Amino acid sequence: MNLSDIKKSKFWMSIGGVMVAVIALYLFFGNPFRLENIKKTETIENILARLERYERKGVKLRNAKWIKAEEDKLVTTKEARREYEVFYKERDRHIEKVFTSVNGEEIKDEALWQNMYIQEANTLLDKIKNHNIALSENTLPFKEWKTAIPTWEDIVPEQKRFWITEELINIILKKEMSVRYLESINFGKEKAPHVNAHAELFDIIPFSIKARMNVEGLLFLINEFLKSKICFEIETINVSGELNRLRSPKGAEKPYQSVHINNIQSPSMVDVVIEAYVMDFKI
Repeated sequence: MNLSDIKKSKFWMSIGGVMVAVIALYLFFGNPFRLENIKKTETIENILARLERYERKGVKLRNAKWIKAEEDKLVTTKEARREYEVFYKERDRHIEKVFTSVNGEEIKDEALWQNMYIQEANTLLDKIKNHNIALSENTLPFKEWKTAIPTWEDIVPEQKRFWITEELINIILKKEMSVRYLESINFGKEKAPHVNAHAELFDIIPFSIKARMNVEGLLFLINEFLKSKICFEIETINVSGELNRLRSPKGAEKPYQSVHINNIQSPSMVDVVIEAYVMDFKI
């Protein structure tokens, strides 16, 4: 072996030594990192597999951002609920009150309450008559106990019906309504719980009102219902008379005939029947 061959052998031996050193360094330093990465990859894959299983089961995953957004929505909802409660408590207050005596105290004696009820009922009847509105027999739904004294079990619902009746009469007496004849105000039976989808929030006091009025006052009547201090909810409005004739095809029915009631005659008069109810809140 000559000198040139020896030098070449040393070169390749050096290269081999470097390679061995590199491999050793890789095994010493790089392999643990590789193993760590493999473990992390396996961990991520396991997590993803679990998430996929949750998703298949319909489980909704929540992160901190989602939780914060839901908490904010809950706060907003609670604030809105408080505002609604204040609003409805104020409106409900008008049917929860009881007749008061001369000194402003609530009447707690049943017989005294009955006397006040009769007085107030007669006052409402006089108000209607003073406005020249014709009435039918038993127009208003006032209770008659005759010689019996009502119990508070009877008084509480009757007191609420009185306030509702008073509010309806106050609406009817407004000149914009142009009501000329009041046929009846009647209270129906309270609806069954399954009919009232919000029975846990309020009870329903259904009623109907039948009247003859100028057709132009109909929109005023509806508006007064909607802005009343009592929570009225209109279910149906049936109108017959001149309004129906105007809406019907020509010749579909006989010409409108003016109706006489206590010398009341006008071709613009319509008969209106409103089915509605009052929300009696439990708040």
